[in-house]
Amino acid sequence: MARDGVMALADRKGWAMEQFGAAELGDARRTKRLVKLAAQMAAHSDGSIPQQTGTTADMKAAYRLFAGEGVTHDAICGPHIEKTRLAAGQLPLVFLVQDTTELNFTGHIHCQGLGPVGHGGHLRGLHQQNVLAVDPTTRQPLGLMYQRHHRRQSRKGTDSRTEQRRRALSKRESFWWVQAIQRIGSPPAGVRWVHVGDRGEDVFGVYDEARRVGADWLIRAARDRRVDTPSGPDHLMTYARRLPAGVTRPLKVRNKAAGTRREAVLSVSAGVVKLLPSKTEPEYRDREPISCWVVRVWEPKPPQGTPALEWVLLTSLSCEKPQSAAFVAEGYSFRWIIEEYHKCEKTGCQVESRRLQDTDRLEPLIGLLSVVAVWLLQLKFATRENPQQRASTLFGADMVEVMARYLERPARRLTAGEFWRGIGRLGGHLGRRQDGPLGWLRAWRGWQNFQLIFLGATQFASATGAKCG
Repeated sequence: MARDGVMALADRKGWAMEQFGAAELGDARRTKRLVKLAAQMAAHSDGSIPQQTGTTADMKAAYRLFAGEGVTHDAICGPHIEKTRLAAGQLPLVFLVQDTTELNFTGHIHCQGLGPVGHGGHLRGLHQQNVLAVDPTTRQPLGLMYQRHHRRQSRKGTDSRTEQRRRALSKRESFWWVQAIQRIGSPPAGVRWVHVGDRGEDVFGVYDEARRVGADWLIRAARDRRVDTPSGPDHLMTYARRLPAGVTRPLKVRNKAAGTRREAVLSVSAGVVKLLPSKTEPEYRDREPISCWVVRVWEPKPPQGTPALEWVLLTSLSCEKPQSAAFVAEGYSFRWIIEEYHKCEKTGCQVESRRLQDTDRLEPLIGLLSVVAVWLLQLKFATRENPQQRASTLFGADMVEVMARYLERPARRLTAGEFWRGIGRLGGHLGRRQDGPLGWLRAWRGWQNFQLIFLGATQFASATGAKCG
């Protein structure tokens, strides 16, 4: 978030105080240590604790902090989540993007409290459930609304579908999504919170819980379930594919394998459906059907040899007008922001490289790094969405002066986009047209290199009395 017109991490101590100063850890000295450690980690997000702290005394103090009673994941993340919730309650419409990511700690054989991740049961780690709040108007991430770690229960891979259904609903992995909606709860009066998810969130319990708390949803359909339609019972996909196109939209699509982009012309259609409760789940068997809209987004004429694009979405947002259906189609594209966030956690903050020996200590550290990852994500989006704004609106004057000297440009006219391209150059991204957008790995390499340059400049300025640049 910005404070006094300067991106908070430009003043790392101020940012750390904002995010963690209200953490209740059972001792004011622990909170003070947490704030100091957060500022140190922000300066070197992908380093180890010894690299981030710099001195033996601070390193030992960091390890003591995470071993302290009352220093939990919820206690560390709580102030940030509360700030995000406050920000999300002051906007008319906020998208709450939810997803699960696997944190792989298989190489850390001494860590206690991990569970199986991946397929086959050979990998060990944690499943992290995140809900990221996004402002759809500015396209900016606001912060985390929810984060929790789960441990998958070891079980036979040959369990039948009947055996899986016999498990209590609260013991199923699909319930993780419902649990997040329960914890977040209802939006303030006059505010709409829209839960956005991929096909993993397409379960009746999610829609039912969102209805119960008064929230909206926008979720990609995974199953061709039976539904009620205005013309009678039908199957969801069959019905969606009969709906006539109401509007067309261009969309730039990236080919990951080739590293290129192409522009696709997509058609959008929408219709009303009723989702029926599953008869095989006692918890929902007697619930009322859920009325919503199905929106189909597809590519009628893909290039020769290229698979056609298609999404079938379920939403509580009205799609009566073609423009409303187009808004829903574009709204689902915000889901990829949480994928960017997970990259930021794993690449920018090196979460999976942490080596504390018990998850009771590891999870609070992950919580701290998760908040650092939010800022890094905000930084990237701020420079991408409005590259022509003055760099001084996002970064401190000393930072802008140092980057301007490096780029050999006037500091007063340096834009946010130019500043970020300088970060990319320091990370090995030349910024040529064929290079594509700056990726996370080079971005964080560049950011860390800039931090070293900036540290040297500030130390020189302090010793000589000269300007930082």
